Amino acid sequence: MDERQIETINYYNKEANTWAMSHGGNEKHSWWEDEMIKFNEYLPSGKVIEIGIGTGKDAEALINLGYEYTGIDASVGLLELAAKRNPSATFIHKYVQEIDPSLGEFDGFWASAILLHIPKDEIRDSLLAISSVIKNKGIGFITLKEGYGENVDEKTGRLYSYYTEDEFNDILNSAGFSILEVGRRYGEENNWLIFYVQKVE
Repeated sequence: MDERQIETINYYNKEANTWAMSHGGNEKHSWWEDEMIKFNEYLPSGKVIEIGIGTGKDAEALINLGYEYTGIDASVGLLELAAKRNPSATFIHKYVQEIDPSLGEFDGFWASAILLHIPKDEIRDSLLAISSVIKNKGIGFITLKEGYGENVDEKTGRLYSYYTEDEFNDILNSAGFSILEVGRRYGEENNWLIFYVQKVE
């Protein structure tokens, strides 16, 4: 793990409550509510692992959809917030790169706004780590910021990696995932790329 990732995790540990307040952490509904409905159409039931849990808002929504849920995050601060919101859920302190079959086998994964904090030269290995716990033909959901290159935010020290649609398509294919559907959400500062994927046998 490089220094940029460590600084990113340190930010979320120190500023978990501040970040939650500024990103709708106490809101009832997931920001990705419509996308979650579509994810549920691709995967109506089963075991799901969420990678990067934030405040636990998506965890609550996934659990309410009936999934058998496990969540992981590198930030102790965010894990504490998510556990308060979902006291009966299973949360594990683990980095993306530390995912391995000891976690079990899952029918799908949810990775919203988390892989954008992985250095670009480590993204394929991170996707392979995720793949190692997903069943063949398992379904995944990924959101990333659209753009080029990498950037470290001067105010917070957080690392951001940006991708074009074609660029990330190629990375997904090289890691053993086929693309079921690609969407976008347009914002004032950034556009989001939305990928629904399936693990290839």
